[in-house]
Amino acid sequence: MSLLQWLFVLIVFVVAYYLIISGKFNRSTVAFAAGIIILLSKIIPDFDMKELGYLVDFNTISILIGMMIVVGTLRTTGFFEFIAVHVVRVSKGNVRALLIFFMVTIALFSAFLDNVTTILLFAPIIFLVADALEVSPRVFLLAGVLSANIGGTATLIGDPPNILIGSASGFGFMDFLRIDGPITLIALLITVIYLDRKVFKDYRSMGDKLQRLASMDPNKAIVSKPALYKSLAVFFGIIAGFLLHGLIGIEPSLVALAGAAAAMILNGKSFSSLSEDIEWDTIFFFMGLFVLAFALQEVGITSFISGLLGTLSGNRVVLFLTLYWLSAVMSGFIGAVPAVTFMIPVIQGMTANYGVPVEIWWVISISACLGGSFSIAGAAANMVGVGLIEKHSKESLKYGDFLRFSMPVTIMTLVAGTAYILLRFSL
Repeated sequence: MSLLQWLFVLIVFVVAYYLIISGKFNRSTVAFAAGIIILLSKIIPDFDMKELGYLVDFNTISILIGMMIVVGTLRTTGFFEFIAVHVVRVSKGNVRALLIFFMVTIALFSAFLDNVTTILLFAPIIFLVADALEVSPRVFLLAGVLSANIGGTATLIGDPPNILIGSASGFGFMDFLRIDGPITLIALLITVIYLDRKVFKDYRSMGDKLQRLASMDPNKAIVSKPALYKSLAVFFGIIAGFLLHGLIGIEPSLVALAGAAAAMILNGKSFSSLSEDIEWDTIFFFMGLFVLAFALQEVGITSFISGLLGTLSGNRVVLFLTLYWLSAVMSGFIGAVPAVTFMIPVIQGMTANYGVPVEIWWVISISACLGGSFSIAGAAANMVGVGLIEKHSKESLKYGDFLRFSMPVTIMTLVAGTAYILLRFSL
């Protein structure tokens, strides 16, 4: 590749990421347009649209679409409202206990759903609680966002970066649960303790305002029990398929799509009726990033970076720490998904050419998922949560406001992740 092509791809990449970070344009539109510019420029030689599957990771796209459809069918049954009302009742008017329950519940749901969907499902309940307490929902929803990002770290399908890493590395659902699960629990515990002592303590005297919510009947939230049972059966069937995909020889992407088809047939749904439940912005964002990442690989930029990092391969501790914090910082400021999309070919080059152990995949998995909590731009759930707060309460939440809330927790969890990586893989 010529220097001109190298510079062209680098400029497209930098400009696209600047526009994504600045928030001046819709990030999915920017990423998709950047991908189209790359294709139109003929940087990828002899490219034909029939070869699009080589550029775009449809394993990742299929898992996302399949799970979004299944979650959409569950949403229509009232299942998530049922769970949320139960959480309110279990707290018995204790606001601090309620907020901790919310964090744990959101983290648990986020491990099996995508972060954005989890926030969208729990946001109305959080707003209901905040309105009952006559306070701003900012603290409550931001705590939920951090919990969603942490909970999503635990599994293959919980956070988009893990879906990307799973597809690139070949690691399965149980691999992520076994490796990322322990640090997820540690990070969640750190977050809960910190927020309870520094933030939630201010709400300890407001419990009497929750009595009306605590008296609600959660069973009234269920719209249709037959639909609920069928949707839950499909959902747990998908989870079983993820757990056993290595034994049955069926890829997780196909399991997710099969579950989506079953959910629609059993509940009489169509693609058009569930179209609003599919985060099309996320899908097209990924497609644009895949093309950008392929172009970076094609012109040799990722190979160059692999070579630089490969010089550290003789010292495992230094390599892991360098990659961990590089990935964390990139994820925090340009986004976890863009950072991982960029890092995947770098890691592939290092493992293929420099003998770097495959455990390095867990380094970027943990650092990207935890680091994504750092800023508004770090994860899609962050941007969605901020947008919901501003829409509901008509208050502006700036980049610095989010940073002040998230920074202490993110740094503490990243430090815990560093210790975990060193103890498990480097010593």
